[in-house]
Amino acid sequence: MSEQPVRQALRVLAAEGLIEGRPGSGTYVRERPTLVRVARGRYRTPGSPYEAETRARGVEPSWSHSSQKTYATAGLAARLGLAEGDPLMQTQYVFRADGVPTQLSTSWEPLGLSGGTPVVFPELGPLAGVGVVLRFASIGLAPTRVTEDVAARPILEAEATSLGVPLGTTVLMIERTHWAGDVPVETADLVLAADRFRLAYEIEVPPEAANWSSRPQG
Repeated sequence: MSEQPVRQALRVLAAEGLIEGRPGSGTYVRERPTLVRVARGRYRTPGSPYEAETRARGVEPSWSHSSQKTYATAGLAARLGLAEGDPLMQTQYVFRADGVPTQLSTSWEPLGLSGGTPVVFPELGPLAGVGVVLRFASIGLAPTRVTEDVAARPILEAEATSLGVPLGTTVLMIERTHWAGDVPVETADLVLAADRFRLAYEIEVPPEAANWSSRPQG
C-alpha cells in the first residue's frame, strides 16, 4: 500500500484509542485496560471521598497538588454564584492509585468564604487533605449536598501527559459542586479516562415516591 492510506489508517486507529505511538520506537497496539467501577457519592463518611473509594478497591491512594489565587471567569462565577472577577483559591490535583495516575482535578473555592480562615489552602493547615465537607464544616458552612454533571470529550494534550494515556483517548469530565444549603462553597472539574473507569451512582428513592395513595385520584 502507498504511504498516505497507511498514515490515514493509523490516525483513525489512534483516534479510536486502539494504537499508541512511542517516540523513537514505533506504533503499537494499545493494551485495553480493565474497567474499574468507581462508586460516586461517598460522602457519608468523614475524609476524602477519593481516599475512601480507592482504599475500598484495595489500592493505596496518594495525590500531588498545587494551589494559587485566581479570579472567577464568567463560567466559574455562574457555578459559584459570584461576580466575574471575584477571588478564588484554585487547586490542581493529580490523584494516584498505587502510584499510577488515575484522575485529575481542578478545584475552585470562593475566597470570600474561606479567606482568612485556617482552611483557605485545601492541602495545608490543621485540616489538610480531609476533603471539602470537613473543611467547610469547621468554619460553619457544612455542605449538605453535592451535584455532579458528567460529560465525555476528547482528552487534552496536557491531560494525556499527566494521566499517561495517548491522545485520542476519551475522558469523562465530572463538573462537581458542594453546596451548604443554597450556597456553593466549592466547584471542581474531575477528569478520568473513559476506557479505564465506569461511574456508579446509588440514588435513594424516598418512601413517598412509592406511596400509591398519595397519587392524585379521579
